[in-house]
Amino acid sequence: MDPVIEPSKKAFPEWREGAVFDARLLRGRGDVRDREIRRLGQAVERWGFFELQNHGIDPQCRQELFAAQRAFFALPDAQKRRLQRTALNARGYNPGELTKNRLDAKEIFDVGHKPDPLAADDALSNRVVDGWNQMPEEGAIRDPIWRWFNVCEPLAIEVYGWLLQALGASDALGAHTDQHTSFLRLNAYSDAQQKNSRKQSVEDEDPDLMDPLGIHRHTDAGLLTLLVEDGHHALQVLHAGQWRMIEPSANAFIVNTGDMLQVLSNDRFIAPEHRVLASVEGQYRLSAAYFFNPPYDQIIQALPVNDKDATLDAPRYQSFTWETFRRRRGAGDYEDLGEEIQISHYRV
Repeated sequence: MDPVIEPSKKAFPEWREGAVFDARLLRGRGDVRDREIRRLGQAVERWGFFELQNHGIDPQCRQELFAAQRAFFALPDAQKRRLQRTALNARGYNPGELTKNRLDAKEIFDVGHKPDPLAADDALSNRVVDGWNQMPEEGAIRDPIWRWFNVCEPLAIEVYGWLLQALGASDALGAHTDQHTSFLRLNAYSDAQQKNSRKQSVEDEDPDLMDPLGIHRHTDAGLLTLLVEDGHHALQVLHAGQWRMIEPSANAFIVNTGDMLQVLSNDRFIAPEHRVLASVEGQYRLSAAYFFNPPYDQIIQALPVNDKDATLDAPRYQSFTWETFRRRRGAGDYEDLGEEIQISHYRV
């Protein structure tokens, strides 16, 4: 249990009324689309999370992803650990992920963007700041995971374009999406991971030891996140001082904004703080988060807007590159190397 903020048992109807969107309208033309873009901007300003329906991705692709994901996490530990991430390679398997220096009750597997799709995963051309992909040998596991990454990529670019349009900064789309550095994270929540987290909490005299979390409270680091769940709801967003459960419709994406978009929007789009509950009563849960991230050399600073009538505030953050931020964030996530970097460290 969070030591300060209590979870809300109330339903969240105001979120569903104001933050559910149909991609077909956002892809349309004319006044209807313009109104939806404005409404999207308003929803993101208020909630930071929204639901995207009718996005066009085949539900079968999603089902195949979860089947492959379940098969991967069911592999023997020794086989998974051959793909384990290291301090030098942030991609692969990890049963001990940290969020804000706290051990999460989950297993993860990360796979990311390849600059040279035709080259081997570990080729020099595909070794980037985050490392390189370590994919399982089994095609029945590997292929659906990579296919999901590839269908999320154009959708994330499209959604980001809508958000930039809502900001009046659509000219920035190309610079922020060419050579993007996005990655897909597969999450598995189980009783075993909950027990490991609780054991670590006892050893650390953690104040949350009676209620370990699947993912501790945090904001996402990048531009935006596309999330799908396997039917079990455990994502909570902090809103008006209470943790509120996000319960998406079947086959919908949950989209949330991240730290980099908060800086780029000069605090108009605040990255929402959220967390994920651990598994309960023998529940085995899966989710998949596509983190859409900018190019490593992208300078992150407040964007100019096209609206001549807009009032321009002074930048609220010092400028920095995504690579600088990403390297420092990765150190805190993997090895507990000091305080995890936050955008608040760059606030003017």
